[in-house]
Parts: sequence; structure tokens; C-alpha cells
Amino acid sequence: MRSLPILFAGLAAQLASAYQLVDDYGSGNGFFDKFNFFTGDDPTHGYVDYVSRDVAAGAGLIGERDGGTYIGVDTTNAGSGRGRKSVRLESKNTYEHGLIVIDLAHMPGSVCGTWPAFWTLGSGDWPNGGEIDIIEGVNEDRFDHMVLHTSDGCVTDNTGFTGTLRTSNCYVNAPGQDANAGCGIESTDPNSYGSGFNSIGGGIYATEITSSGINIWFFPRGTEPGDVLGDNPNPAGWGTPAAKFSGSGCDWEGKFNAQRLIFDITFCGDWAGNVWSSGSCGSRAANCVDFVRDNPSAFGESYWLVKALRVYAP
Repeated sequence: MRSLPILFAGLAAQLASAYQLVDDYGSGNGFFDKFNFFTGDDPTHGYVDYVSRDVAAGAGLIGERDGGTYIGVDTTNAGSGRGRKSVRLESKNTYEHGLIVIDLAHMPGSVCGTWPAFWTLGSGDWPNGGEIDIIEGVNEDRFDHMVLHTSDGCVTDNTGFTGTLRTSNCYVNAPGQDANAGCGIESTDPNSYGSGFNSIGGGIYATEITSSGINIWFFPRGTEPGDVLGDNPNPAGWGTPAAKFSGSGCDWEGKFNAQRLIFDITFCGDWAGNVWSSGSCGSRAANCVDFVRDNPSAFGESYWLVKALRVYAP
């Protein structure tokens, strides 16, 4: 099935109205039918071997578990020369304006060496199509990092959200910021990521992409609005988002296009590997790759368990 862009019509004036369901990813085989399995080298230089659907199914890395769709890693074998076996899924459909809602019973835990993410990626040469990191962290992180990566000319305001602004310039080569830092907002909720998230039975993330900015809400299990996974969710009644990327200095319409949904679990690489010695992980092994290669049983909590994934248009 070829990738089919779904163009979401509508301007900022329409944002107060409810959205319409356009894609329900379902569960099990139907869920995986809607994704391509990426098997190339990890663009972030992780110690990971991304495998095909057939290999993943045969190794038990994908399937159904506990009423959800399971996406995990190899927890049995030592890592190969290329890396630990894992899965990277990229949606066949792409999206522009709209609302992405994911209900997770479990995400990869706060484990040394890991770098999981649920994110979106635009078309064209990165970062020209834009990137939205909805759920992301490394090693033993407890707070979610929500980040945008763009070409030059996009700075976000520091207002209208509950998280903490860490960097404001979305440009991947912005002066005065670390390379590829982008504009980042860190959640203030210790249950927003990893082991804390799993300890409360998970929750729901909702991401709204509009012509005037991008909003991300996190709802811990039991606090979600009644309409968030309904046929016509309305973010106008959801309160202040965890992250709000906005501001008149950015062409939000032009910076983000044809976003694919992506799940991945990589290891080490440009982030988790580079900060290996900055926390307690450094005491476990001389370096990140050694630990990930030699300790397969350490990654029993490194999996996604998706209860629902739906995309809406205005």
C-alpha cells in the first residue's frame, strides 16, 4: 500500500470545534498492516538492529498482549555486531493538520541504555519537513521530553503550557544551543515517562497540529477527558496542555508537512550513549554499548503496549 497523505483542511478559527475520526489503527495484525518496518541503519547511530515484520513476529518482538498491541525488543540474546534487535515502525499514511491520540498501557521503562520515542517526521530532507517528538527520553529519565526540530526561522513562545521550556529555538543548528536540541519542553509530571508512567497503568497523549502551532496534552490513567478517544474529541475543553509550541515568529504551516507516525526503541547512540556517564548508568558498565550488548534481561520493560491509536481531522 502506498503512502497516502491525508490533508487536514481548516484554519485556526476552526480549532474550537470538535474533530472527526479519520484513522483508527486498531490492534494486532490490523495495526501492523498500517505501518512499514524500517530496517536500515539507525539515523541516530544507535546500537540497534531494526528487523523486518517477519523477523519481529518470529522473535516475539511484536504481537498482542494484555489487550493491547505489543512492540518490544530482544530480551534473550546478546547483541550482535550491529546491535540489539528492535523494531521501528513508520506509518504508511501521513498527516498535516489534525489530532493524534494514543492510549498506552505501557511504554519502555526508565532503563539504562534505552532511547525510545513516539514521534512524527515530515517528508523531504530532514529537518525541512519538521519533526515532532511526542514521547521521548533516555536511560533512567522520569520526565517526558517534547521537542520540535525544524529548519531555520522557528522560535516558540514561553507561555500557555504546564511544562518547563528548556530550549526555545526549533532550528536544529541554532546558535547557543546544543546541536539538534530543537525547541524543547520537559514535562513536570514524574509519571509522564518511563517507569513512573507504567506504575500508574499508563495514560493518554494527544497532539494537535494546527496552522498556528502544536499542542501536546498528557492525561495520566483515570484523568482523561471523556471525549478524548471518541468520534468527535474537542481539545477546547481539555485545559492547559503540557506543551504548547506557538509564536508569530514561526511559519508553522510551512515548517511541518506530511507527518508520519513513528515508534522506535533504539539504544545508546547520539543521546543515550553520549550521556551514559552523566548519571548512575555509568557505574553499570564502561560504556553504553557494552551494557546493552551483554545484558539482554535488563530490557524486559523495554516495550510499548498500545491500547488505541487514532487520528482526527478538523
